[in-house]
Formats: sequence, structure tokens, C-alpha cells
Amino acid sequence: MSEKPSISSFEALFDANPLSMIIVQDLTKIVYCNKTFIDVFGYSLEDVQKMEILDFVHKDDIILIKDRQKILLEGGEPERRFTMRFIHKDGSIMLTQVTGDNIIFNGKPARIIISANISAEPLINQSPELVNALLDALTHHTELGFWVDDLDDHTMYINDRLCEVLGYTFDEIKDKSVTDFLHPVSQETYHQSIENRKEGTPTSSYELVLIDRLGRPNTFRVIGSTLYDSNSQPMASVGFFANIEPMKKLSAIVSTLNKYALYSRYKDLSTFWNKVLDDILGIFYSDHGMVFLDSEILAKKGEFGFNFSPTEILEDLTKKGDIVSYIDTDCSHFFDSAQSVILATMFLNQQPAGFILIGSEIDNLYLPQDVDLFMTFANQITMNYEHHFLYIESEEEREYVSILLDILSHDFLNANTSVHGYLELLDQGLDTQNIDKFKEFLSRSINVVERSERILQTVQQLTKIQKERKAKRTLPLRPILENAIELQKTMFYPRKIDVTFECPKKKVNVIAGDLLQNVFENVINNAVKYTEEQDVKLDIKCVSVEIEELKLIEIRFTDYGMGIPDDIKPRFFKRLTRGDHRFQEGSGLGLYLASVILDTYNGEIRFSNRVPDDHKKGTVVIVQIPEG
Repeated sequence: MSEKPSISSFEALFDANPLSMIIVQDLTKIVYCNKTFIDVFGYSLEDVQKMEILDFVHKDDIILIKDRQKILLEGGEPERRFTMRFIHKDGSIMLTQVTGDNIIFNGKPARIIISANISAEPLINQSPELVNALLDALTHHTELGFWVDDLDDHTMYINDRLCEVLGYTFDEIKDKSVTDFLHPVSQETYHQSIENRKEGTPTSSYELVLIDRLGRPNTFRVIGSTLYDSNSQPMASVGFFANIEPMKKLSAIVSTLNKYALYSRYKDLSTFWNKVLDDILGIFYSDHGMVFLDSEILAKKGEFGFNFSPTEILEDLTKKGDIVSYIDTDCSHFFDSAQSVILATMFLNQQPAGFILIGSEIDNLYLPQDVDLFMTFANQITMNYEHHFLYIESEEEREYVSILLDILSHDFLNANTSVHGYLELLDQGLDTQNIDKFKEFLSRSINVVERSERILQTVQQLTKIQKERKAKRTLPLRPILENAIELQKTMFYPRKIDVTFECPKKKVNVIAGDLLQNVFENVINNAVKYTEEQDVKLDIKCVSVEIEELKLIEIRFTDYGMGIPDDIKPRFFKRLTRGDHRFQEGSGLGLYLASVILDTYNGEIRFSNRVPDDHKKGTVVIVQIPEG
């Protein structure tokens, strides 16, 4: 064997390589071998110095070497990679994958031959043509990717399919390890599989998410196996990679749709849509998202640009007639560093009513099948949402109809019966000339008729409230409050109502409907009724509050009247039933109706004492309505 090169780094580099290496000059003369070659084939350095390349080759494969030598002599270039059988010093056969390349060694042309032991009992005695065909099928003609690495996580081989999915060439990958491509969610899984492999208990099947050249995540089902040398020592591992990203997303979409099939499990719209958005962002590896529906941002993740206008986005989608839109250029108006955005229009009553948006700082994150899948999800989740609300509305309406019929059939009928009885008594006593009795029966009849009127008015109000559920919009608060105040001042004239009205913002908007003024009228009316003094003092103050990320306008009505006992306060908001005592005097009906109206606006009404622990010093009625 020729003298080794004098450059120490050259020898150190080859000896550290996990693959066997030899350098051949003059076609057959071995001028260098690395330590791995000696260890794998069992020969000593002295043995190798006395041998030529053909001395290591199985007798049936010598023709392969000679054919390659002939091509080189004729100035040609044989295929770089081929399979052949080497003979171990103990006589055993070792099937190897060989790669050959031209180099200059010590100033002279040479061939470097790199080999990997791929021995497997069923293949050792098969012809190289069969083995080559098998490897060719695994390398070029399969949907499965496979990745071979040594026990120190260095890449030894990766087939064309996996290179294609990841968007790299083999030369770009060969000096890297699997960990260079792992998504953070897979780091722990992969390192655990490495530990298991070192302990002799390799994980047979697991999921890994790898990042491709464009930064897109791809989920693979990996089936791993350890490769052993002829001495039954582990030398490498192979993982077969099946790309399950499309199936995984589809499965996650179906699961998410099932999970959110019933909106009623969630306390409000914001909670529902925020949970939906969290899940869909996870499925598509996105960092920004928004749900905009019925002129409201119901859920949002990430910070959006200052000039971003959901209303304008919806108008643009509607104008273009787009059901789904994928934007991968000029996305900066959505949010800083935006590179990929998908918008899916949401339809209610077959009309564009909003959109779901997801976005990422990764360029070209979404594949065409992702866009289709996202559109399907948006359509289905909106349909689920709409159908559920239609069902809820129909149930509520049926329940309301039942209550109204119950009230009308029982209370109104009883009232008519009472009036009829009093009129009969009057008729029977016409010739008695008993004026006091006449007045008593007339007074009772009038009271019953007034009670009947209250019943009918309540039924009318409840009917309007049902329609109000579908008519919410953004309204200015101040003029509605001012109208209610003026109307009550007129109604109670000549009593003087002194109102202190404090609202820090000149323009305050709320999300409500036409019956909001009725709420304020009922609250003010109640305050005046239960103030014994001729002159009534009432303080009204509105402030912005935030409860669980929901922005509200809180209006506090503070009176100085006789107050409401603490044990009676809950009765005002109890549901009406037939024979309800509130129909007798009308007491509490207005506040009950106010609570029902506010409920349709996702608002609330409650009481507190003006002076803590002393209800006799006046009442504070607190009304909360979503801010517009």
C-alpha cells in the first residue's frame, strides 16, 4: 500500500466516517483504507496492504468490477452507485451499497469507494440485479420515504421520495441529521425514540413533523427499525416515512366539527369562537386568526395592522364573490410580517355575513388542499352554528308561545270571569238603590280590566322581544337615554324629576335593538314610583367596563327612594307564570320585561343598595350592555 497522505486532518476525517472507505489507483491497487473498513470487514492493515480490490469481492460479482474497470479504461464514467457482495475475513458474505467517485490522491488520479453494509439474510445469496431492483424501487418508485442514519444520528441515506417532499436534494441533506428538520412539537418524540433505540427497545411506530424547504410542516407516520451488521451489532437505523399530513388535517377538521356541533355547551359567542379559532390555528400551524361575524370581531389571535378593516375585507370578498381566498403576496395590511393568509367567507341565511381568517409569517405555508379543506371547515362550522341557533330560536319561540297561551287562557279568562260576575251583581242590584255597593262593584271591575290590560300589554311586549332577538345593531346610547328621561318627566308631571346625567364619552355606542329605550323607561319609572317625596332625585352614570375580555357599557341608575328589601329583589327577575302576582298591581312587571329585553342583547340588569346594608336609603339599578 502507498504511503498515507501527510495531511492529518484527511486521515482523521476518513477514520471518523461511519462508512467504509477505500481509495484505489491503477484500477485495482488499494492505496488507502479507513479504520471503518478494517473494523467492518475484519482484516488487519497488514492484510489490506497485501491485497487488491478484487480479493475482497464475491466471486460471482467480480464481473461487475471488471465491467466498471473496462468503462473507466475506455474513458467513460460508470454509474456512481451500485450493489455488490464483499467477503468478510471469516468468509461470511456482506451485501453492500457502494458509491464510487473520481478523485486526485497524492497528485495522481484515483477512485474513492464508499460502502455501507446492508446485509440481510434473505438477500445475501440473491443476485446483485435483484438487490439493485429492490433498492431502485425503494429509492425511486415508492410513495414511502426512507431515511437511514447511524447510531449517532448522522444521515447515511435518504431516498428520492423524501427528498421530494422536503424540497431538498440528497447532497443538501446528507450532511445533516433528522433533528435539523424537526418541528418543535416533535423534538421530544424523536429524542425519546433515539433513547429507546440505544437501550435496545426501538419505538416501532410514531409521528414526526418535519419542516420542508419552504418552512411548511409535514406530518409523517414513521416505522423505524434497527439495522445490524454481520456480527449482529447495531450499526444504523432506518425509518420508513408515510406522509399523513393531508389525512391528519382532515381527521382533525372532522373532530373539531364534532367537538363544536353544539354551541349551547359554551357560555357565549366569544368563548365558542375563540375555542374554534384556537383549534383551527393549531391544525394549520398558523399564528394569526380572526372570526368576524355580524359586524363583530368574535375571536382574534395575534396583533393585526392598524389599517386592517374587517368590514372592508368582507365588502371586498362579497364584491368579488369569493368563497375562499388565498393570499401569498402583499399581505402586510393584515399584520406585520404576514406572508400567507387564507380567508373563507361565512354565510348566514345564504348571505355573506363574515369571514374566518388564518395567517402565518411563513411564506407559502398553505398548500392547495389546505385552502380547500379550510373552506370546507368554514362552511360547515357556520352551518352548524346557524342550524343550532335556528333550533334554539324555535325552541325558545315555542316555549314563549306556551307561556303566552298559558297566561292568556288562565289569567285573562279569570279576569273576564271576574268582570262578568261583578256585572251580574250590578244588574241584580239595580233596584236596591245601594250606591256604595254599586261603587264597590264598579271599582273592582275597573281593577280587573286594568289587570287584563297589563296582561295584554305584557304579552305584546314579549312578542316584540322575540322579534328583537334578530334585530340587534350598533346604537348611540346618549340620545336613547335622553329620550327615556324626557318621556318619564312628561308622564309624571307635575312631579319634578331632577336627573344628574354623567357620561365621560361624548359618543358611546352599544349593541342593542329598538326596545332599549323601554328598558330605560321601566328603570326610571320604577325609581319615580318608589320615591315618596314629590320631587324625585335620580343620578345616571355610564362607564366602560371589561369582563372576561368582553367590553361592556355599564349604566348605573341611583335613586333616593324607599328602596327594595333584599329578600324581594330576586323576585323581580323570575320568569312569569300563570296567576303571577305581578299582574295584580303591575309591581315589578317593567323590571322583569327589562331583564328579558337585556337578555336578548347579551346584557344584564341587577340591583344593589345605594347605602350598603341599608336598603331603605335608595336603590342602584345596574344595566350592562355590550359596547358597540
